[in-house]
Amino acid sequence: MVVKAKFPNFWSRIFLRPMFERQFGVPGPPPKPLEIFLKWYERNILKVDISHIQLYRPIFLIGLPRSGTTMLQDIICTHPNIAYITNTMHQFRSCFCAAEHFRKRLKLNVKGERYVRDSVEVDAGSPADAVAFWGEWLHEDPCSLDYMERRIEQFSADEIRQIRQTIRKVIWCFGRTANRFFSKNLVVLPNILLIKDIFPDAKIIHIIRDAKMCANSLLKLRRVEQEQLANIRARGLRHDIYDDQPFVSYPRLPKLTEYVRKYGLEDIRTTAHLWNDAISLINEKRDKLPSFYEVRYEDILTNPKEEISKILDFCELPEIKADNERFWKKLSQVGVLRHTNKYGEFEVVEEICGDNMRKYGYL
Repeated sequence: MVVKAKFPNFWSRIFLRPMFERQFGVPGPPPKPLEIFLKWYERNILKVDISHIQLYRPIFLIGLPRSGTTMLQDIICTHPNIAYITNTMHQFRSCFCAAEHFRKRLKLNVKGERYVRDSVEVDAGSPADAVAFWGEWLHEDPCSLDYMERRIEQFSADEIRQIRQTIRKVIWCFGRTANRFFSKNLVVLPNILLIKDIFPDAKIIHIIRDAKMCANSLLKLRRVEQEQLANIRARGLRHDIYDDQPFVSYPRLPKLTEYVRKYGLEDIRTTAHLWNDAISLINEKRDKLPSFYEVRYEDILTNPKEEISKILDFCELPEIKADNERFWKKLSQVGVLRHTNKYGEFEVVEEICGDNMRKYGYL
């Protein structure tokens, strides 16, 4: 399925249309000549100076995919003090400062519903999941389903420095007003203690959604991703990593391979067990996290203004002003959907996840 897109000008259509049409959780490679030019420009003309950039109290949003993480991310990232990895940066990881510079300078943009068809509109400047950034930083094998807990001792001092330096460059791209880094990503959840190790002053938010909805939505995500990957391949568009390899977006939790062998990738029992294991894993480790906040997706839907206010207060961010149109527009769109879902097998999910569902008020 080709997703419809809107372009503000001719050059946006020329440069961004091919990349938008092949949008994916992990972006394919950018055009090589363009990447070479942007690397040269960033090194010789832009001359990024991060000597004055301080990385303090970064904010990390964790949760299973399809738990409302994108909704919450999009709201938080309207805050004027927040810096984040944009979709443009995610596409041009080796030269993201130059790519972001030209996106703003030339007013390049593309806007449309993201490929997973969930009523979420994205554009070139909206926050990305940054799967590829985190995958590279944590040395994830994108084609492996195996779990491996990572701690800071497994990384060299130079690797940690590079991670922090890259994030400081992200902050630099936002100018002097945005001084707090924000990121959400499914790679982070199984490695939450590593995040605490690298960023001791981090603010960590955990969002939870009803297991019945989340397990079903994970299956839908699986199907739509396979359709999009097949569409990319059928149209002869190069992805690189997944040209010939399978793609699985489920978080690499300890028993993922066991569930896949036993039930398969498109079975509600697999996704229900992942929900249950993710909740149990976070509950096991939460006391080791110095600054941790938990919120239910359903509570944000019921009272978005109050719940977002609590989250901003936890993050030590100033209150949103009345003239912040982006924030109030995002808040007004909470719970507004342009699609319908047909979910089922709730009894199976409840049997697997019953104890944790009761703990969070879902049963």
